[in-house]
Amino acid sequence: MACLEALTSKFLRRRQAGTGSKGGEFAPVVAMSGRDIENYFAQVESNYKSVSNSFQYYRSVVDELKAISDLHVRPLCELSMPVSQGMRAVGLRHDVDADPRTALRCARYLAQHGMCGSFYLLHTAPYYGEFYGDTFVRTAPLGDWVRGFIVAGCELGLHNDALGVYTLYGRDGIQALRTEIAWLRSYGVRIRGTVAHNSGPVYGAENYEIFSGLTLWPRTVVTGDHRQLPLGRLNPDKEGLMYEGTFARPKLQIDARAASEFFADRATANIQSESWMKRYLLENPSCDWGIDYHFWLLGKDRWVIAGRYRGDTKFEWDVDMHGVARSIAELPEGSRSVLLIHPELVGGTG
Repeated sequence: MACLEALTSKFLRRRQAGTGSKGGEFAPVVAMSGRDIENYFAQVESNYKSVSNSFQYYRSVVDELKAISDLHVRPLCELSMPVSQGMRAVGLRHDVDADPRTALRCARYLAQHGMCGSFYLLHTAPYYGEFYGDTFVRTAPLGDWVRGFIVAGCELGLHNDALGVYTLYGRDGIQALRTEIAWLRSYGVRIRGTVAHNSGPVYGAENYEIFSGLTLWPRTVVTGDHRQLPLGRLNPDKEGLMYEGTFARPKLQIDARAASEFFADRATANIQSESWMKRYLLENPSCDWGIDYHFWLLGKDRWVIAGRYRGDTKFEWDVDMHGVARSIAELPEGSRSVLLIHPELVGGTG
């Protein structure tokens, strides 16, 4: 699995299969509705306990960023805009795989400090909703969480798992994504972008590849039940989407064989693998990046930094929060970076 986002997909697959955990994997999260909510969050806390920081850790990260005077913290919808002379830009990306409550705490803390983060709700997560036969039912508290994000003034979008809808549920993932975009907009959310969930090795394609112009190379990808995944079918302009928040882009020249081998290698795709993360973030054979640097929180005060700017290459593994702050303070003038935090990694009680 490529990243922490894959843990939620594990939950979903085990829930469908009715299997438990083994071999050090995270335990399954039960189906959630009404009375199951507290049980769900108790299980999320238990599942992520070994890798989660306290919420005070998140406060400290934000405080470190605020102390950097020549840093412009932007929502991802503005990250591609020109950077003022002498400044560097960073977008705060929050992939809400499992913990919307902590995500909302993050949004409110940013609001208190005059900063705007970007938050992406995962429409295939148990906290968001469930399929009952052919009907998708959203959870009871989802609307309240959405209103909370709106009041906090953050950017809110969808964590796109259209391919997960196809492969896990056998349903139309593109239509599911469209439906949830429309539903969030009915609440007054200005959705201007999505962020792809999981990575290429999980489904054999990236979730952003459903968008026209973002298919990485011409190929046919089929699900386990021999249905073809709909790559390149969705026009983002027609959906009112300005950007895709991984900022991945097709290579001008691609070695399709190397890219195919990379996507086929699920065995080594692991966020805890230094070599795999270096390949994914810095030497990816399937895509290039439209941003200069990635800063990813991996676990308990553990980060990876990867990127390049005008020929200068950087890769640092197992960096602590203060090392991240120093690195951000030293970013090249004019650079654009994304700092990625999964809220479940800053929702611990310890």
